[in-house]
Amino acid sequence: MTDGKYMTIKQNKKEENWYAEPFEKHGGCGDDGCDGGDCDCTHATMSEPERLPLIEEIAEMFPNEWMVFIVPPAEDDDPAPTHGRLVAHSPDPDEVFDAANAVLWNQCVYTFFNGDFTAMEASYGDTLNNAPRPVEQPNPAAHGPLAGDEPVPADLIDLIHSALDKLYQKPPNLNEAIRRLRIAKVRTGFNPESPLHPILDAALDGLEVVEPDIDTVIFGLEDELSAFKTAIF
Repeated sequence: MTDGKYMTIKQNKKEENWYAEPFEKHGGCGDDGCDGGDCDCTHATMSEPERLPLIEEIAEMFPNEWMVFIVPPAEDDDPAPTHGRLVAHSPDPDEVFDAANAVLWNQCVYTFFNGDFTAMEASYGDTLNNAPRPVEQPNPAAHGPLAGDEPVPADLIDLIHSALDKLYQKPPNLNEAIRRLRIAKVRTGFNPESPLHPILDAALDGLEVVEPDIDTVIFGLEDELSAFKTAIF
């Protein structure tokens, strides 16, 4: 491990070829014209999934930790990609999400908790429902009744709507909205079969970027929630 912010793997590349540096994703060989062949750089191997390490084998080394991988575009739409290079792993979810946000924009990332639901909840510690929140000034124009010191709703759909409320505030409370959407994702059990899983993923993907388009995220989230409620009633 390094002494830096991200808990990244630093094995000797000649011995282990299953890690990836957070800031060196596009041309590890230094050749912008790399077209694959015998080259082992990330730029080459991402187009050939069979040349990449198996995520399942790497995950065996780090039980009950959060993990983030760069995965080949061909497997990006899979609920559980098979191949990839490890970017970071940590018992702390914030460290791993920070590392995921540092990956270059043109890479596909896969983040998951490598353990059971009980261990995943424990990884959040006391921050899951009791994390310090920014002090919010009363704002009659804000959408929704939630105050900054109010506990998150117990109902999953209400929780997602509460995240929307935070996005509607002026200015938007982005950090709290993201926190509530992450809690919602935890409560789905990170089950890729849950119809809410892709809805939450899409919203988080739109918010956890340098310059999020909040209006687009709000529109997409409301549209998907409307379709979801129509489907179940």
